[in-house]
Amino acid sequence: MKMKEVTEKTELTERAVRLYIENGLVAPSVNESYSGRRNIEFSDEDVARLKSISVMRKAGFSIAQIKLMQNEPEKSKSILQEFIDSTKQRIETDSEIVACLTPLLSLEKLDPEQISQSLEKPVIEEKTVPPEDSEPSALQKFIRKLFLGLGVAGTVIAALNVAVIIRPDIRDLKGYLYPHITSNSIMLYIWLLLSLVVCVAIILLNRKSAFRTRKGYKIKSAVSLVLVCLCGFATYYNCALAVFTRLDKDSQSSIRSITYDTADYMILDAPEARDDLLEFMPDEISDIDGVKYRYSYTEYGVWNEPPSTEVSLEIPLDEEGFFEAVEQYKAFRPSDGVCEPYEKEEGEWTVVYYRENYEHPPTNYTPIFAFNKATYTVRLMCHYGRESMKGVYNTIGDFELVW
Repeated sequence: MKMKEVTEKTELTERAVRLYIENGLVAPSVNESYSGRRNIEFSDEDVARLKSISVMRKAGFSIAQIKLMQNEPEKSKSILQEFIDSTKQRIETDSEIVACLTPLLSLEKLDPEQISQSLEKPVIEEKTVPPEDSEPSALQKFIRKLFLGLGVAGTVIAALNVAVIIRPDIRDLKGYLYPHITSNSIMLYIWLLLSLVVCVAIILLNRKSAFRTRKGYKIKSAVSLVLVCLCGFATYYNCALAVFTRLDKDSQSSIRSITYDTADYMILDAPEARDDLLEFMPDEISDIDGVKYRYSYTEYGVWNEPPSTEVSLEIPLDEEGFFEAVEQYKAFRPSDGVCEPYEKEEGEWTVVYYRENYEHPPTNYTPIFAFNKATYTVRLMCHYGRESMKGVYNTIGDFELVW
């Protein structure tokens, strides 16, 4: 017997029949055709059982009770007794409600407050409000699904951004000699974490159980709207960063290679930068204890500019060594020098520049030398990269920040 004929004989809907099958109340035979389609065949016994189930369901028995009686007939009496007791209790409660409300029919005027006052608490404490009073409306369901969809989409995008943005950072953390997480890196990670957390919060706030009732619906919707706006801004920021700075396989990360340890002197990440720097930097440092040292390195960027490499030294010398160093560096000329070095007084320091302001030299290699006659101290700075050192550090005040 086919499904259509069964529904006609039992007066059950196809959905109800399938529900009873899924719960194991009835087990018709299932045949699979050559095309893979499953055909359900009902016997007369199955139809009789469905009619029996329909009657019991209409009487108020639950699916669990019917299934338990089918599987364990010895428990049928106890289940029946439980059902009778609960039905009697329900009848008594309903009778009490009728008894409380009947006298009100004699009043000339009647309002909901009077009816409510007549229903004593013990009579209705076990009653629940109708489903239409607690279930969300169609509009509320649509808004919930909209926010939920935005949360899921935002989570996927945030996860992709994390993969794209973190990839070059992991690469440089492994590849740099002195990996250093900068404040920009921390802010970037905070934005990534924020976008993920906000998206997850939107999903949790708009899950089905959270909108099962109308309670707090407006507050949840308002909070969801704020979170969606915050998520949109974070996602836009992260997507822009991912698209414009991180998609290139040689893209620049937010990690820097930085060291202040003098033992690392001239052990650099970029060999091509070191070769140019050796032209200007001293081969050895005599008084290692008195030297202040800083090295910073940044990998190739999105436009494939050369790596930005910077070495800074402050060396205290004796009087003879100091004047020898000053004469040496005043006579120094970069191999591709395009102008004569010039001096500039910056407080106690005399700074010798070998490049014009904001000049892009052919080798992207820019040295600066400074000396302090009062302390017999010299400073050397070499920058290898797109920008001229003079354009980056055009005052001795900025020059001092590296120490």
